[in-house]
Amino acid sequence: MMIEHDRIYHADAFDLLPRIDDGSIDLVVCDGPYGVTTNQWDRISDIQEFNLKLISIFAAKLKDGGALYLFGKPNCIDFIDYRPFLNLRAKIVWYQPSRLSQGRLNYTNNYDIICYFIKGDRPKTYNLDAIRVAQLVELEHRLRCERVPSVTNGKFGRTKFNEAGKNPGDVWGDIKQLTYKSKELVSRDALNTIQKPEALIERLIKASSSEGDLVLDPFAGVGTCPVVCRRLNRRFIGIEKDEQFVAAANARLDELQREEEGCLFNYGT
Repeated sequence: MMIEHDRIYHADAFDLLPRIDDGSIDLVVCDGPYGVTTNQWDRISDIQEFNLKLISIFAAKLKDGGALYLFGKPNCIDFIDYRPFLNLRAKIVWYQPSRLSQGRLNYTNNYDIICYFIKGDRPKTYNLDAIRVAQLVELEHRLRCERVPSVTNGKFGRTKFNEAGKNPGDVWGDIKQLTYKSKELVSRDALNTIQKPEALIERLIKASSSEGDLVLDPFAGVGTCPVVCRRLNRRFIGIEKDEQFVAAANARLDELQREEEGCLFNYGT
């Protein structure tokens, strides 16, 4: 079976991934099982070994310099050696202080991890200007820092204040998790464990791909990544084994297409 772009396949990721051409993917956004809940889809006996298997598969599918963003809990890649396959560049902390669950015998986990890998030593795409965030620094402090000789005349000259904003860093607290009142929430069954905010996925896609690039989402859920890809003019391959989620994802894509066609019609008139 030939794998088509811009389609969400109703399939098990491990069945379909071998059919994707090696070296054809620019970016993988993998928001799969965490191995921490009682949901059927999340029952993984060893999440580290599960992720290592995924990493080894993605390494073959990615182009040189291509990126992988792997979602999980703080220990999602502990105790495994991923170095033969991909280069870990950062562990992004997606900070969520508003979580309702409270630990009684330990500190409450208020963050997820997004592991940022690349294939090789240098990313082929990193669009910093597309993901800059507000520079929340007092003017006096900023000016004092910029007068330091290593900044004014030395190798740190590029660290000067940028009017467009700064690098978002590796702790993201500016993008909040969805709630029952979120307009983009597709289903309560997808809240928190499955559906991520479009703004979060958008940052990843903007940072590590360009228009026309091919993005792989092996656990597509209700289609957030494919929807964002279409909006940003990226091609995509989505895979999801829950039939109801596939239907919900396709409904979102259809709605987006109607919106785009409506905009074109209004523009034409």
